[in-house]
Amino acid sequence: MSSDELTLAADAARALREAQALCYRTNCAIVAPEHLLAACLLQLRAAGLEGLPEPAAVQQALVATQGLGEDPLDRDVIFGSAAREAISRAAAAARAAGSMTITCADLAIALVESGECSPMFFASLGVPRAALLELLRAPGA
Repeated sequence: MSSDELTLAADAARALREAQALCYRTNCAIVAPEHLLAACLLQLRAAGLEGLPEPAAVQQALVATQGLGEDPLDRDVIFGSAAREAISRAAAAARAAGSMTITCADLAIALVESGECSPMFFASLGVPRAALLELLRAPGA
């Protein structure tokens, strides 16, 4: 690894895996920004970030926006272009801040700021975008 390569923090790596697991559980073959944001919110809440929606609300918001597939997946889950773009945004923000590590909070902020998540996702969560950004930017997030 060269000295200018970014790395994923452990929480961000877990969020990427959880996003794929959410897809398998809902029979969706492509990780959408909502899957990735849901995974980030679940990871951050588990780590103790207060004020985030309950896991059941996150799951409900995900199903409301991405639905449930009828047939179990028989192939690998892939990251869609919008989710990949959000990861790239998080990487650019980390570099701009002088960091060489992308955290779960970095990913979540990039996803919320990207505009790629459905407004229905935030409505279903019961947390407006601006309020969620404030929580994610709080010290310790």
